Amino acid sequence: MLTPRLLFLCLFGLCLSSAHANYSTPPPGSARRVLFVGDSLSVGPFGREMQNFLCDQAGEGRVYVVASCGSSPEHWLEGETTFVSKCGSRVKTPNTFAHHEFEKGRPPEPFTTPKIAPLLERIRPATVVVQLGTNWFDLVEAHPGPEELARLGAILERFADTVQSAPGRPLLVWITPPDSARFRKVQESVTKLLLSAGKRKRFAVIDSSSMVRYETGQSGGDGIHYFGADAVKWADGVKKRLRLLL
Repeated sequence: MLTPRLLFLCLFGLCLSSAHANYSTPPPGSARRVLFVGDSLSVGPFGREMQNFLCDQAGEGRVYVVASCGSSPEHWLEGETTFVSKCGSRVKTPNTFAHHEFEKGRPPEPFTTPKIAPLLERIRPATVVVQLGTNWFDLVEAHPGPEELARLGAILERFADTVQSAPGRPLLVWITPPDSARFRKVQESVTKLLLSAGKRKRFAVIDSSSMVRYETGQSGGDGIHYFGADAVKWADGVKKRLRLLL
């Protein structure tokens, strides 16, 4: 017989070493289940704020969070190369929580980014909230031009199709990356890409690019990741929009 921990690992297809992992099938009738997926921004303070917000809105037992540092939309799609994060993760189920980041210079345990289709099949959420796209900034910067944008647009359409054709036809809500001091020259291209895909595929897009401005030394140190009060300010702006969609 599979232990609860092994069931959790099978669900997410992860290589977690945490002994706290556990999974139980969601109770019948919990129609407002929410799945939140993200990258390193959601591993950090923004993810903490969104996790708490979603639990307040939908209930602790109806919220699932999976954030994989360094991941991009394609990493969550079946048929694409499996992405193993070496910089952190955040995973919450109704019964478990695991959070791994760098600690005192020591790297977190490697984390295998799960594919979105099996997650949708098992969880059957009513709403899927996505915070991804930050890790496309360097791709667009390295490969400027319509060809790369077209390739990324096709990935967004595949992602949307996967979510929208899942059991229960979940509502898809996408949060665009916030302002990035490091990638301002290409940020608008990624934001427009997401807004355009949302219009074509009829999913909601929360444009957070102007909700907060990244000030190096105040918002964070690398021009990308938000910490402290600015992370909370960004999350508060998203909550106002997201509250109307849940």
